[in-house]
Amino acid sequence: MIIMIDKYNQQKEEDKLRQILSSTKINAPENLEHRIMRQIEAENALVPRNGKRIKESGNLLKEMGSIFGIMYAVLAVMIAGVYFLYGKEFLFTPQFVGAVILVASIFSLLWLISRLDSHLREKKRIR
Repeated sequence: MIIMIDKYNQQKEEDKLRQILSSTKINAPENLEHRIMRQIEAENALVPRNGKRIKESGNLLKEMGSIFGIMYAVLAVMIAGVYFLYGKEFLFTPQFVGAVILVASIFSLLWLISRLDSHLREKKRIR
């Protein structure tokens, strides 16, 4: 019985405390949530995005395949044309070997320029 009276008194005290706290409670304005959300959106818009950039790994192989694939196609057409027009002996002359080396050099230079361009673009994106 004494325990029940103590619990009852304790509950009365808690109710009084709740009533006092609820009367001192300050109500937020109606548009507070809207203002907070707008502030968060504004802060997010001003913060730069520093996401990790995923490097294009297939880009190098794609460039190499396309440039050197065209080079080998041009060389195949050159070899076929020379073989049918001048014969097998002309394929081993210094003139033809020089032409093949020239074509290979031009395509290699084209590939080098494309790699340099890709590197500079990637460097510019990082800044």
